[in-house]
Formats: sequence, C-alpha cells, structure tokens
Amino acid sequence: MNKKLLLSLMVATIVSVSTISAKDYSVTKLQSQPKEENAKVPMSTYATNDANYAMPEVLANLGTHSVENKPVCNMLARHKEINDGAFLWAPLGTDVVYRDQSTGSPTAWNWSVPGGDNATLTTQNAAVKYNKAGLYDMPTLTVTTANGSSSFTPAMTMTNEKDNEKVKTGGVAEITTIDMRVHGTAFGTTYYPENATYSLGAMTYGEGEGFLGGSNAKNIKGWGNLFMVGQDDTYLDGINVYFYRKPTKYKEDARLTVQVWLPTITDSYMILTAMPLNGAYLKYTDIKSDGENGAWALTYDGAVANITLDEPIDLYGKPYFFISIEGFSNDPSSDDLCLLTDLKGKKMNEVEQSNLLSHNSFARQEGDSDYMRPVASYGGGNATFAICPVIRSGISEAGVENVTINKADEFSVSVVGKTININTAIAGEVYVYDLSGKVVASESVVEGETSIDLNNVADGIYVVKGPQGIAHKVIIK
Repeated sequence: MNKKLLLSLMVATIVSVSTISAKDYSVTKLQSQPKEENAKVPMSTYATNDANYAMPEVLANLGTHSVENKPVCNMLARHKEINDGAFLWAPLGTDVVYRDQSTGSPTAWNWSVPGGDNATLTTQNAAVKYNKAGLYDMPTLTVTTANGSSSFTPAMTMTNEKDNEKVKTGGVAEITTIDMRVHGTAFGTTYYPENATYSLGAMTYGEGEGFLGGSNAKNIKGWGNLFMVGQDDTYLDGINVYFYRKPTKYKEDARLTVQVWLPTITDSYMILTAMPLNGAYLKYTDIKSDGENGAWALTYDGAVANITLDEPIDLYGKPYFFISIEGFSNDPSSDDLCLLTDLKGKKMNEVEQSNLLSHNSFARQEGDSDYMRPVASYGGGNATFAICPVIRSGISEAGVENVTINKADEFSVSVVGKTININTAIAGEVYVYDLSGKVVASESVVEGETSIDLNNVADGIYVVKGPQGIAHKVIIK
C-alpha cells in the first residue's frame, strides 16, 4: 500500500503554565563569535523591490502557530557537511506554503520554484510539493505593480553572499529550533529576517551562580528541547549538542545523561513516558572544541559533542519527542559546562507566552518529576538551546508515490469532513487526541474499516492512535 505523507501542523492551544516569571533570575548575555566570516550579507533587494515573500512556517515554538500558518518544515542547523547550507528541511509530498508579502499592490504574481511539483505558479501565494529528495534554491517571486516589475529571492545566506537560501528534502538533516539565518546590511541599515538570530552565546546568572543551560547554583538539574518533525517516515540517528565553550573545570569522571522521550502535553505539564525511548552517557572528555580532531561547532570559540544512538529511533507515529540533558553540577566554581544558547529567541505576545507549546526549551528543578518549566521561568526569555537532532528520512530517492511502508498497512487513516475513516489489521481501541493530549473520542474497532464521527469537536489538528500505538496526525475542518 502506498503511503501518503500526512501534514504535520500545529494550532495554538492555550494552556495554563504554573509560572513564566523571571523576577528571581537576572542573566547577563555573553555573545559568541559566528562561524562564518560573511556574517553580514548585502540585502539590496529588501531596500529597492516591491517583491517580497515570507518563508514557510516552521515546526518550532509550536503553540504560536494557527491552522492557517500550515507549519510543516523544520529549520536546519548551519552545519555545512550535513545540511549543505540549507535553511529548511521540507517534507516530501506535502504542501509547503510561501506567502506573498510584496508592497505596491501587485496585480500579477509569477513564482519560479526549483524542485517543486509546479515549477511555475501565478497565484499570490505559492503552495508547492517537493516529491524528490534533493537540495533546491528557494523560489523566486516576480510581481507587477504600478512601479513596474521586480523580483525577490532570499539573499540572506548561511554560506556566502553569492548563494541564496536553500531548501532540502529527504536524506539526512540536522534540525534545530533556532532560526540561524544571518542578518544583512543595506545602505547602512541592518536587516533581520523575522525571528532570525545567529546571536548565539551563553547566559550567566552572575558571579559564582553559573549558567542558564549549564552548571548552576539555582537547583536546576536538567535542560531539554521539545521537537516535532514534519514527516512521519523518519529516524533519529543521533544528536549534536553544542556548548558555549569546551569545559575547563570538572571532576575527572564527570558526565551527562542524554535521553530521548515521548512526551504527553497536558494543560499545565509536559509528562514524559515512564521509560525513555533511548539514551546515552556523554563524558565531558568527549566534548571537543571547534576544530579539535576535526570537530565542527556552530561558533569559532564553541564546542560540540556528537552522539550516535546505538539503535536509531523510529519516529513514525510520534508527534513529538523531547531530548533531555541531565547531570549538570550545582557547583559552578568547580564545573563550567554550558550549552550554547540562542540569545534572541522568538518574540511572543502575552497569550503565546502563557502557552506551554510556544516554548522550545525547558528545565527541571530538583524535586520535579518532569520538564514543565520553560526557560523563560529562569530569566532566559524565549531562548532555545542548541541541541540538534540528526534525522534521517525513510523516503527513498524514488519519490513519495513509490515508497511502500508496511506500517501503513496495519493502521491507516483518512478524513472526509469531520469523519475519520480507519482501516486496521488489528482489533482494539482507537483514541483521538487533541494537541493538549486530551482524549476527544475513542472507539473499539474490529479488523477492517471503521468510521468515527467528530462533529462535536472544533476544527484543528488531532492525533489518531491505533491498537498497536501507530499514530497519524489529521486535520479536521
């Protein structure tokens, strides 16, 4: 049975977080040196053209999105060897939407989309599917206004000013929840892509109190990131953890515990499963500074630890996964370990701030059973840690239509209006969850076809889990 890739979208589900208050925590930001020499790129197209468009919404700060945003892409780390200079990892066979933001009241639009199923489009917004694995230039948008014709292709690169941004599909990708596009200059003015950062570094609590995301005297025992991947047929092969510096002070046998969890999101907690999906120990001595034995870090003065999982984790049917890192010392005077951190973070309004899913990075205090506190609670604003999973696509070069996934034969789901049609090879219970983890419908099913009516639920994104735990994300509208 051929597998159709499902949309991985998010809606903003308002939840109650016990506290997002940094009143007891004051941090000082320490900037790191960007890796690339061309950290500033000319952006004359922004200053002179009517043509402009927004990048597709990405699967980070999940609770800040609505259904209309259609976030399906993952952002990529600036790792040239893994990501080839690409900024986005797009799912195969799923609509990726580029939205027009041109000025001058355009009367005509013309899109050129390398690698897309429709190489040219004349619609205001471009919804395209990438059906073959590869590395492609970002689209070029040409608009016609009263000022004439003008074109735009993103020029803020992750490599150099001669190349535009890239979109990658399939293969292996190092994903991140940090927007790592660089900023640019034109006519003496600095321009930033919306929410772009590359302002990486560390946040220190002051003399002798350690770091946010590191060894600290604040009784914080662990740190972690929440992730969602834009396609189901993927495997987690490893994790690259980036540090502000290579540690210089630590006990001889010092090590961290890195674990991957399948979380359940409730109205006020992030509950991890009883056992992690996988994990590894990370010795301090395995952390390498940039350039040491060929190590590649995000910053010149930074460090990295590369973790390869003994058994790759199949992410099929797992809407979210969470990576925790524990074992940080509570004595910063004898241990100076610190994760590399996004110093800007995404701007959020008050409603978004109060949504647990709006935050990417979380902490666990001594006595906490789970990671339910965003780093905003500890003075870190909306910062994100540079914990970067290495994900492998299960889709072959042959494209979406020619891939057979046996798991889809066991439990498949389709939606017509507000009716979910289920085909299962195994009898048992089927549950429908909203994105807060609440069960909105359940049904005992027998082998074969069954329908579940969801007329009483609101439009949005839901997760349908079958008798053997295989899950699909569906859109009800």
